[in-house]
Amino acid sequence: MNNKIMFKIIFIIMFSGIWVIVGSIFFIIGIVMLQSKKKKQINCTSKTYGKIKDIVRHESYNSNDGGYTYTWHPIFEYNIGELKFIKESSYGSSKSKYAIGQEIEVYYNPKDYNDYYIAGENTSKILGIIFFIVGVIAINIALFSTIITLNS
Repeated sequence: MNNKIMFKIIFIIMFSGIWVIVGSIFFIIGIVMLQSKKKKQINCTSKTYGKIKDIVRHESYNSNDGGYTYTWHPIFEYNIGELKFIKESSYGSSKSKYAIGQEIEVYYNPKDYNDYYIAGENTSKILGIIFFIVGVIAINIALFSTIITLNS
């Protein structure tokens, strides 16, 4: 085997292989997030109303610039019959989309009251789409780089 063929094989394994692995991880995460959102929409068929009780700030240290970044997470309250639920959203934003006292629609699973989603909250869907697209792009980079390498 000559050096040119060996170089191509090593390049494909190293470069394209990394892109396939990274792309596959992003692709799978995107699919899982989108399926989770769809499952919630299918299972959470009952509707109630709630209110934003508070908005809490979470901070995280950014090691790149040595500063902190902040996200705002709404805490909302809703009732199902006599039961009261107070939940903090797992999704935050750099600027709060909600105001304290704001009324929200909560869809919940009648078989599992802890399975719910907030109407109009699309953060998980948007993130799922972004992960999916990044995964597809990374896998395509691997495919094209392999084709170009093999044809050169």
